[in-house]
Amino acid sequence: MENIQAQIKRIVCAWIFILSPFISAAQYDIFWTVEARTAYAMIQDLRIDESLTIIRLQGITYPENLIWPYLEDYALFLQIFVREDLALIPSFLETSTSRIERISVVPESNPFTLMAQAQMHLHQCALRMQQAQFASAASDINKAFKILKRNQKLHPDDQSNLRLYATLKVAFGAIPDQYRWLVSMVTSLSGSIDEGIGELNLILNESNPVNNVFYMETVLITALAQGRLNNKPGEALELLNKNFGKVPPNRLVQYVMANLYIANGENDNAIRILLLDTGMPGAERIPFLDFMLGKCKLYRGDEDADIYIQNFMLFTKGHHYIKEAYQKLAWNSLIKGDRDSYFEYMQQVLIKGEKETEEDQQAMREAETMEIPHPLLLKSRLHFDGGYYDKAGQILNEDLYNTLTHRKERLEYLYRKGRVLHALKSYPEALHYYHLTIKSGEYEPYYFACSAALNCGIIHETLGSEPAAARYYTICLQINPAIYATGLHQKARTGLSRME
Repeated sequence: MENIQAQIKRIVCAWIFILSPFISAAQYDIFWTVEARTAYAMIQDLRIDESLTIIRLQGITYPENLIWPYLEDYALFLQIFVREDLALIPSFLETSTSRIERISVVPESNPFTLMAQAQMHLHQCALRMQQAQFASAASDINKAFKILKRNQKLHPDDQSNLRLYATLKVAFGAIPDQYRWLVSMVTSLSGSIDEGIGELNLILNESNPVNNVFYMETVLITALAQGRLNNKPGEALELLNKNFGKVPPNRLVQYVMANLYIANGENDNAIRILLLDTGMPGAERIPFLDFMLGKCKLYRGDEDADIYIQNFMLFTKGHHYIKEAYQKLAWNSLIKGDRDSYFEYMQQVLIKGEKETEEDQQAMREAETMEIPHPLLLKSRLHFDGGYYDKAGQILNEDLYNTLTHRKERLEYLYRKGRVLHALKSYPEALHYYHLTIKSGEYEPYYFACSAALNCGIIHETLGSEPAAARYYTICLQINPAIYATGLHQKARTGLSRME
């Protein structure tokens, strides 16, 4: 009898052991609760520490709901990304992978599980990009896209999945043509900017903040895609104003809104937005907002521009835009007539920060070549970048041209004169100066002639003369400046594709 009971006991134990993974998996789910929505709202407001307190307490109390590791991943990612605290990235990547494994036990019949896993892979991708780990980042984004694509087939009506799927289509569409084949080789990405924006707008048209917890996030993604990648910042600002009003409710909206005002040539509005004390007490600081404000004030010619740029360098823990920040401080000194400070700041460009961004690379080239910008041409350029076209044009008078002796300075004068007239829609005069720039500078290493050819194409396309536009886009592709060639050539190819 005892032997039979022992055998039964062993059989039951074995049965429990074999089936325990299935039993435990069935106990787990992922769904929104009131507390989860509260924590998510705090994350959007960058009240990261407060959100983590709720998330970790709820994770202990209700471990069967795996929304908590998803929200924890989201909160920690944003905290590191905003601070650019690279020292925290390795530990995040390790724990993020563990969180993905935990969530993967939820059956795919729940669309939230695959969406969450994909988004967490995108978190890893973004942080690997900050560390210049491009191969690993490509692997992460490939995993995310495949998961989202599968989830879209399983749950075609799930808007939370579609928002990420559409965003990756926009990102792929924004990749320059000459690199797209390479991306296609190492990832399964596909799509276009128009396709992705269309799907994002579909979400916004069919949902609202009440029935779609990701609605406001989708608004920000759509605005950035429309304004920065589709070159329609005015429409993007209308979308933001419709949903948030003219005063940003938090620092993420503040960043996007200011970014779009800059892209739309509304520098004064960008300064107004960036000067607002946005965000509740305890919200994460975004050091880059200080840098944006410093640059905007530099464009306008404000005396205190340098204070905000220095604040950025004081609070950032990252290494991006450091060289550019020192370059902008140098420019500010040069415009004020302080050449000694200009050289001191440019010396810092050589030794501080990294040169992974195009802006940092350009700053490094200026520091290495020691080609000092002409103060008045530089001031005109900064006013132009801020959308102050009349101020920029007033500097570019004939008397200034007659004082210029260096070939590069004369070439830059012609180019900047054309740019100002173009912005003021004085197209015949703009074309005249662009032609002079191309004729004088097509064999020089500077980017002025290449950009002038591109802008000639844009003007002719605006006026409806497609053959002339195509001819100038082709000329742009034939000129190879030392800097900015990739971006200029990409825009020319895009223009030619419109002609076709």
